[in-house]
Amino acid sequence: MTPLQTRSRARRGRRWVAWLCAIGAGLSAASAGGRAARAEDKAGAVALFREAGALIDAGQPARACPKYEESLRLYDSINTRYFLADCYERTGKMASAWAHFLEVAARVRATGDRAKEAKARERAAAVQPKVSRLTVVVEGASTPGLQVKRGGAPVGPGQWGVPMPVDAGTHVIEASAPGKRTWTARVEVGPGGAASTLVVRPLEDDPASIDAGGAGGAGNERRVLALVTGGAGLVAVGVGTALGFAAKSRFDESSAFCNGDRCDRRGMDIRGSAVARANVATVVFGVGLAAIAGGGVLWLTAGSPAKGASVGLTPTVGGALVRGSF
Repeated sequence: MTPLQTRSRARRGRRWVAWLCAIGAGLSAASAGGRAARAEDKAGAVALFREAGALIDAGQPARACPKYEESLRLYDSINTRYFLADCYERTGKMASAWAHFLEVAARVRATGDRAKEAKARERAAAVQPKVSRLTVVVEGASTPGLQVKRGGAPVGPGQWGVPMPVDAGTHVIEASAPGKRTWTARVEVGPGGAASTLVVRPLEDDPASIDAGGAGGAGNERRVLALVTGGAGLVAVGVGTALGFAAKSRFDESSAFCNGDRCDRRGMDIRGSAVARANVATVVFGVGLAAIAGGGVLWLTAGSPAKGASVGLTPTVGGALVRGSF
C-alpha cells in the first residue's frame, strides 16, 4: 500500500470515529426533563440514525427524514434533532427545519457550547426567508364551541388572523361546532416564503343535529316526563277513589249510633273520621286529575322545539289548579 493510500485510509478512519463520537455526544445530551430511555431505545435510535445518514449520502432525503423522526422519538437527542432539521431543509419543509434549528440552538446554549449554538442559529437564519406562511381568517368566531383544525391539529383562537409558519404543500383546514355542519377546505401553500390566506366562513346550521338535539332529544325527554306525570296522576286518581269509598263506608258505620243528624259521642267520632278521609280523598283525586292534565299538555307540546312548556300544580281546597305556559 502506498503512503498516499495509507494517509487516505487514515483520514477516512478519523472521520468515521468523529462521526460516531458526534452520535454518542448527541445521544448523551438529551433534553432536561425528558424521559429516561431504555437501553434498547438508545440502540434503536443509533441504528436509525445510521440508516438515515446512509440515505442522505445516497441522495434520498425523503426516505431519511422518517428514520430521523423515529430515532428522535426513541431518544430525544440534540444531534439527531439537528440532522432532522437538515433533512427537512433538503426536502423543502422549511418551517419544520427552521423550528428544529432554533430548538437546537436553544438547547446547546444551555450546555454552554457557543460554537454549536452559532452554527444552529446560522442555519436557522438561512432557512427563515424560505419559510412559507398561512393565515387562517375565521368569520363567525363567536360561534359557541367553534373548533378549527389544520391537518387534525387544533388551530387556537390566538392563531386566527396571524400568518403562521407552515411547510409548503397542501393543508386541510376543518371547522366544526355543535349544531353546525362541519366545514372542510384544502389550501395549497407555495414554497420559497409564499404567503396564503384561507377564510373560514360562518358555519351553517345542521338540520339533522337540530332535530336530534332539539325537537328529537328534548321532545323525547318531554314525552317521557309526560308519561311519568300522567301515570302518577292515574295512580293518584285511583288512590283518591279508594279513599272516597273508604270514607263512604266509614260514614255508613255511624248509622248505628245516629238518628238522622243527631249522633251520640261514638257516632260523632265515626262521622268525623269519615269526613277527614273524604277531604284527603278529594285532594288526592284532584291532584291526580291535575297530573293527568299536565301529562297531556307535556305530550301535546313535545313536538314543538321553539319554546318549552312548563306545568305547575297548585293544591287548592277540594282539588288542584293546573297552571301552564308555552
